[in-house]
Amino acid sequence: MLLALPFAAFLILFLILRKIGIDWRRSYLSAAVFCGTCVVTITEALSVPRMLTRGAVAIFWLFICLAGLLCLRMLKPRLPRGLENSEPSSGSMDRSTKGLLAGVAIIVFFVLVIALVSPPNVWDAMEYHLPRVTMWMSNHSVRFFATPDYAQLVFGPWAEFAMMHADILGGGDRYVNLIEFFSFLGSLVGVSLIAKLLGAGPRGQILAAVVCATIPEGILEASGPMNTYVVSFWIMTTVVFLMCQNDDPAWLNTICVGLSAGLAILTKGDAYVYLPFLVLACWWMGSTAARIRFLKRCAVFVLLILAINGPQYLRSGDLTGSPLGLPFPDGGPRLHWMVDHIGPREILANTVRNISLHVVTPSEAVNARIEKLFRLGIEGIGVDPDDPREVWFATHFRLNHFSAHEIHAGNPLHLLLLLVSIGLVLTRRKDGVRREAIWYALGIVAAFLFFCGLLRWQIYASRHHLPLFVLGSALAGLVLERYFSRRVATAVCLALFAYASLFLFANRLRSLVPWSRVDDVYHPRAVLYFSDQHEKLASTYIAAADAVNKTNCGNIAIDSYTEKPFRELNWSPKSFYVYPLLALIHANGRTRNVWYTGVDNLTSRYAYQENHPPPCAVICFECDNIPTKWEEYKNVGGRASVFDYIVIFSASGNILNSGSDAMGAQ
Repeated sequence: MLLALPFAAFLILFLILRKIGIDWRRSYLSAAVFCGTCVVTITEALSVPRMLTRGAVAIFWLFICLAGLLCLRMLKPRLPRGLENSEPSSGSMDRSTKGLLAGVAIIVFFVLVIALVSPPNVWDAMEYHLPRVTMWMSNHSVRFFATPDYAQLVFGPWAEFAMMHADILGGGDRYVNLIEFFSFLGSLVGVSLIAKLLGAGPRGQILAAVVCATIPEGILEASGPMNTYVVSFWIMTTVVFLMCQNDDPAWLNTICVGLSAGLAILTKGDAYVYLPFLVLACWWMGSTAARIRFLKRCAVFVLLILAINGPQYLRSGDLTGSPLGLPFPDGGPRLHWMVDHIGPREILANTVRNISLHVVTPSEAVNARIEKLFRLGIEGIGVDPDDPREVWFATHFRLNHFSAHEIHAGNPLHLLLLLVSIGLVLTRRKDGVRREAIWYALGIVAAFLFFCGLLRWQIYASRHHLPLFVLGSALAGLVLERYFSRRVATAVCLALFAYASLFLFANRLRSLVPWSRVDDVYHPRAVLYFSDQHEKLASTYIAAADAVNKTNCGNIAIDSYTEKPFRELNWSPKSFYVYPLLALIHANGRTRNVWYTGVDNLTSRYAYQENHPPPCAVICFECDNIPTKWEEYKNVGGRASVFDYIVIFSASGNILNSGSDAMGAQ
């Protein structure tokens, strides 16, 4: 199976690094960084000649494997550099510690099972994460294309690059959820290493992995097709190698810092917000010599970041005038993420709002009282809780509800544990805590405050806090080992396991437990695509896909019609929910090619740069009652079929399409 090639490349890189004496956790993370860089290199290189195909991608990965095997054979083994001290080993663990490690393994196993048996089905992924992957495969390039949704172009694409490789090599979207899963798995390795660098012993490192493995939001997202755990992983690896560089000036650490930061930025805009203060904290915790060395190598970091992000910067700059892609005049409220005014009171008020996302209980009555307290607190600061300059457009501040949905889930126990950990590290500095832990804690706090001060509050923003909860797990592991007895620390972990089990087995979108209040994984795969609040559309989309699949049409245009231009959209229109239909008609660049038509925005100029053949079918969303669309596509086969608000114009339709007059025959 071709999908084995990237895994083989990772394994070979890991063995090479182990052979030259790098400890196993740094080898694991370094191999992940280099493979992540390979994903970018392969994707961008093949996109230039529009050769992003299954065969070409496989050949590139095969070449990497062969080159790695040659290198592995030629290298002479080197002795470890003394970095194996304090490594957890089964022989040194007591029964409770082994039990905790087994609990982590159980969570990892079930998350993997869910990731494999469930199709991608999160709303955001259906609208822009995976449609962009489909368009890239059809275009055989990641060049910008005409699209009604700017999010498919300007948002960071690394996670989708990796999903595309999984789709191309795996022969479908069955494996795209693994990108988040392996980011979750890698984060467990990384936080245990950070805990060690902060001064934790073997048990503290395992406790850090336990805390990370039980983050509710993380468990829910790790089996799906989003990108928050991916950016959390790359931010975490950046921190790991920055801390390693403070003690070890080897160029491997320097290169991995630059590549990790570049991959984080290429994945999600959260990296721009979190990295500055985390990098500053890691820089300050080093010795004077380490700080000077960092400054001398800054040019290397910048060059590597630009090398990773350069092509996307150029594409975004060409479209929007900004290499970041945002903000730009035509983006409208839907892409207006930043607050309109930054001040001490506003930062404090938004901090309170963001904390509220994790202070939830199963009782709505209790939640109502908590919300009232939060509103009073914000008003006491002197700020309107619903201030439209700080709160997402057309919404007001309210407490989130208790949820097993990855967009709404909070992390109340982990928030409490993180606050206690930060408080103990900062207030009990004489109890043997290394200065690195103090600066690390301050870096997390500063990064969170910067996030709250810069970005608008959203009711579904708890997932954006995941990078800090992942990093905070390392601090929590250190504190549980240092400040609490083994019995208390074990009890805390058992409580985390118990609370996490609800989110592990009753995921709102991909539940292993059949339950009327969630969507379980025992339905047909075609139906599961619609689990995120679109269940009623399943029959419509499946019927429409069956109609397309009965044709011999291989070139299909997609019209995601909206009455309003993008700049006026506050929320996503129905016509943006396209991926399930793309998946059901096998639009993978081999069976079928697809592209957008009828685009009327800044991206329409890309339509003239694409050499698409005349479509033999047009799938038009929300066109059932739009006469101009029937007129526009009357020459595409001359017939049409209507499935609720979806119209398929083709030669196989059951309605004669004579233009706008044909609408009456529906």
